[in-house]
Amino acid sequence: MTFTLAVRAQRMLFPVDTKIGSGYIDQSGQVVIPLTFEAAGQFHEGLAPVKIGSKWGFIDETGQIVIQPRFSNARSFSEGLARVQVNGDSYGLNGMWGFIDHHGNVVIEPSYGELTGVDLLSEGFHDGRALIERDYKKGFIDTTGRIVIKPQFKYAYHFTEGLASVCSGRNNKWGFIDRSGQWVTKAQYDWACPFSDGLAPVDIGGVCGYINKDGKMALRPVKNVGDCSVIHGHFSEGLSRWKVGEKYGFIDTNGTIVIGPEFDLAEDFANGLARIAIGSGWGFVNRTGTIVIPPQFVAARNFDGGLARVVTETGVGYIDMTGKYVWKPGN
Repeated sequence: MTFTLAVRAQRMLFPVDTKIGSGYIDQSGQVVIPLTFEAAGQFHEGLAPVKIGSKWGFIDETGQIVIQPRFSNARSFSEGLARVQVNGDSYGLNGMWGFIDHHGNVVIEPSYGELTGVDLLSEGFHDGRALIERDYKKGFIDTTGRIVIKPQFKYAYHFTEGLASVCSGRNNKWGFIDRSGQWVTKAQYDWACPFSDGLAPVDIGGVCGYINKDGKMALRPVKNVGDCSVIHGHFSEGLSRWKVGEKYGFIDTNGTIVIGPEFDLAEDFANGLARIAIGSGWGFVNRTGTIVIPPQFVAARNFDGGLARVVTETGVGYIDMTGKYVWKPGN
């Protein structure tokens, strides 16, 4: 299956939720799609899922409904298809999931149940494959709906860089498969995460490190004992978080600590900034380790399109890359 997206600059729009309804703002904080929806999702590929009454449909960047609301739940588009649910309850649960194209045509019939133990990032299509689940076992389909990797895994992440980390279930060990389902690195790890920048974080016998695509331990920065999923992160923009003692810093792809361990929590870099926490407040640090937006938020998301969604005790808002509010919490 192939798909074509219009070659034009897509303006960045950001969902906001208020007491009167949900809608969208632009980068300046101006409401450009009225606050008339019950809920609003992220724009991807020029379309966004919105809830109208009790059903979900899709709008374009002008706010026009292009796919009528008829789904009990819906996700954003990826690789030309959007995951949608039918016959779910009022909470968007316990229904059957399939995929539609940009015109609302059903491409993959809703015949799959909920994905258990899978975060939103792993839903949808990645590298031409999407996770499915049957009888609590996970497999993968292609963009035509053909099952290319039969459901057999206890846990699985989405594909990145042509590989997916999966847990066999037989011995609760993790390994990596290719897009055809062939084992590239046998199930031997106590935990493994997706590849990024050519490296994947793994835990083998309590030793935390990063393997390359040949399955060789390419990076073991500092011997650290504990939960590897907490100790290291994913490489993004050439850096990854790393826990030293009780604090977090950042390492480069050589394993060198380039930002000292001085944060209580840290997440990966995006658009030149990373979320860090000191005490109970979240802020942002740049690649030199300078705190550019002081820790002050209850929670924060990465910057995307020049804005970051932040949570304070008074509500949800958006800040620009200087830390200035363009949409104040409680609006």
